[in-house]
Amino acid sequence: MKLNIISDPSLVFERLNAACSLNAPADIRVFKGRIAHTYKSRLFDIDVQSGRRSVLLDIPTDAGRYIALARGTEVEVHFATGLERFLFEARVQGKSTFTLGTGSKVRTLVVSYPEVLENSQRRAYYRVAPPSSKSILVRMATFKHKKDGKWTYEERFEALRANLVDISAGGVAVRVPKSQSRDIDVDSRLKLAFKLVPEEDEIKLTGMVRHCRDDSVDKTMRIMGIQFVDVEASPEGRRHVDRIFAFVAQIQREELAATRGQN
Repeated sequence: MKLNIISDPSLVFERLNAACSLNAPADIRVFKGRIAHTYKSRLFDIDVQSGRRSVLLDIPTDAGRYIALARGTEVEVHFATGLERFLFEARVQGKSTFTLGTGSKVRTLVVSYPEVLENSQRRAYYRVAPPSSKSILVRMATFKHKKDGKWTYEERFEALRANLVDISAGGVAVRVPKSQSRDIDVDSRLKLAFKLVPEEDEIKLTGMVRHCRDDSVDKTMRIMGIQFVDVEASPEGRRHVDRIFAFVAQIQREELAATRGQN
């Protein structure tokens, strides 16, 4: 069985250290607006300074051209150890140097050390943000097993409201106030309900929180990554995911048309 997520600190270090010792190839994925750009890199080392860890990567390239990433840029780093493929989310901290086995020094990109590693197969889905002119609210309620699986009156009207950050057929990222979501953490199971199009019925799915981090702009908020689970348990779940696929594909087409129009 493939792991979906590794949260044990010793296992996170083990996988990262093994990849660094081999200078394993890595893909650095950066989202600019709603478009994802992927650059080539390598894992070099885990750096420890003042009790804090960071990860050193080769300066990313695109078709042989070096790519400059500003401090604070949020990235996904994809790499493999053996037959397992992983990714972690990080923030660019700056640049440094690394001494290769030959003794020569190379410039490196320094990114934050991850708390968790995720199975990159979960991110095979293309993620998009909702149009800037359209805010999408997601209702979330802590999942409780019931025979019918329906929302109770209390859940419908007291559910936590979150803003959708991005969405794929595999899950969503939402922005929530820290003060209202203290009881929700990694591995929490949630009911989710939202409308991608106002005139359509709500999409209702079950999700599991896979990671949480502080919002980089507003420290009173946090970003939660939620994976859809139990999708295949019902025809309704599969239909909802099909609707998300269609929504994502439409935004992809619009982005592609806009990009071509600029050329």
